[in-house]
Amino acid sequence: MRSVAVPGFASQFIAGGGRDLDITRLAQLGLTAGEHVRVTDENGDEIALGIGDPENARLRIFATLADGFPKIDGALIGWRVERALALRTQLGLPGPDHAYRIVHGAGDGLPGFACDVLGRTAVVYAYADGLRALGKQLAEAIVGFARLDGAVIKLRARGGASEVVQDTIGTVPETAVVTEHGIPFEVHPLGGLNVGLFTDMREHRLGLRRLVAGKRVLNLFSYTGALSVAAARAGAATVTSVDTSAGVNAWAASNFGRSGFTNDPRFTFETGDASRFLARAARDKEQYDLILIDPPGSSSAGGVSWALGRDYPDLIAKAAAVIPTDGLLWLASNAADVGALGKLAHKGLRTANRTGAILEQGGLPPDYPTLVAQPSDRYLQVALLRLGTVST
Repeated sequence: MRSVAVPGFASQFIAGGGRDLDITRLAQLGLTAGEHVRVTDENGDEIALGIGDPENARLRIFATLADGFPKIDGALIGWRVERALALRTQLGLPGPDHAYRIVHGAGDGLPGFACDVLGRTAVVYAYADGLRALGKQLAEAIVGFARLDGAVIKLRARGGASEVVQDTIGTVPETAVVTEHGIPFEVHPLGGLNVGLFTDMREHRLGLRRLVAGKRVLNLFSYTGALSVAAARAGAATVTSVDTSAGVNAWAASNFGRSGFTNDPRFTFETGDASRFLARAARDKEQYDLILIDPPGSSSAGGVSWALGRDYPDLIAKAAAVIPTDGLLWLASNAADVGALGKLAHKGLRTANRTGAILEQGGLPPDYPTLVAQPSDRYLQVALLRLGTVST
């Protein structure tokens, strides 16, 4: 294992708790993908152990001298996983069919990786091809400590390949049913990068219980209907789910069926573009008491280009047009590089000649720890707004 010396700003970042070191200005390090290195300061004193990730312009720091490990191996990975599982156990998350995040990158001392536990299966994400080998070790540790049946390791490389590269260990089912606060959802561990349930939204789905009783709810970008199901179970009068994919709408309908709402006329599914749906709803003078909008950062689904920073304000304006006075608008954004969600909301409401009051703001749940030294890792923004009277 060779040694690489980093300049003062980099060693200070590591000393301050940083674990994803940006190497854009450190080309002289000559790091190769997956290379294990000893990191030294400008005086030649060893300060950390890291792995090269030039694909993401990062040096991933896995241990410092205080950790006491001589190399990055199974012993270090196992220690990290054991600590990560202890936190989730303290939070009351593990269970035979529960869904939760057991590893969240640098926040768990495992930069470049994430892992969701879905019942008896772990879904490990490696964010660069050079991390795949270590990803298998991580998967084995998670399966062992969490007593699972198997794991799938998915390569989540930059740019996004047309087909997902993945490896498996143990037994991994094509489909499974997991629960979240007692609500069942179908997941596909061996499917694409997105397996059907985003665990970062768990507490926000639970929070809908306070808002939806007797309300007309519209869920845009509804995907497999997790927010919609939560609203239906909490007593919503109607729930309309809109997504560009007929396939995920069918998946959503099956999730409704698992909660006892098979072919219930109160709960409908629309396949199409969210913006066009809102334009038609305004034309037909429809009203919704609560609109949920949780869009992707970017998309070209259904042949319609979507970019969150560019298009979100206009969509918010169109949503405001079908929300009555004192109605609610629930917004989410998972793009850390986009301006504050409140600013996007303000721009959209100005266009619609509406005012809004923020009732609540939120973000990642506690099984998604992030480092104080890396604030941009807290990507999720959620805001609940109460809309004022329509201006004339």
